Amino acid sequence: MYPAGVRWLLAICGVFVLACGANETNIGEPRAEHETTDEAEAQPEAEAEPEAEAEPEDSEPEEPEPEPRAEPVDIEAGTRLGPIRVGMTEDEVRALGLEATVVDPRVTAFGPYQVTFRDGRARRIEAQMGALGRIRVDGRVIEAGTHIYEIRDAFGDCVWTEGGGERYECSGATLFVHTTHTMDPQRYTVGVEGR
Repeated sequence: MYPAGVRWLLAICGVFVLACGANETNIGEPRAEHETTDEAEAQPEAEAEPEAEAEPEDSEPEEPEPEPRAEPVDIEAGTRLGPIRVGMTEDEVRALGLEATVVDPRVTAFGPYQVTFRDGRARRIEAQMGALGRIRVDGRVIEAGTHIYEIRDAFGDCVWTEGGGERYECSGATLFVHTTHTMDPQRYTVGVEGR
């Protein structure tokens, strides 16, 4: 055992070592200047983000190019509405690749078009203006949202018919435009019918 003076000195040194935060792995080792016990200081410094190159003063930001508009849907009295022609068989219409939904035994919807078949052939083709977007008749383009009277006048040779709302048959009843249960121009129905 150590003499009392040495024990007293060792006790004081032990208290001093504990007070200085030493542990058994670094007792007697000098602390490096860069070591720290603060975790925040121990984290590496974040690298500075590179600065974005400044745009030259004489250039303006480029505007995105507008989406190209779809071609208007062609409509010909008694002949066709879009890709569907009066007289096509159901198989010929299906071959166009439009999604088909049976509406009733005589009417099938192909995409936005409702086609009425008689004797196995398309006899009436119609669609809502809002679904078509734009139509072209005799070279004139008519936008969805155009008032029914303007459409009627563009079709020409039209007569008003019974049936509720505004209904016009044109070109000897082979071309038509009518309202549904609303006067919303997006929901006007246009179509062609064979005779």
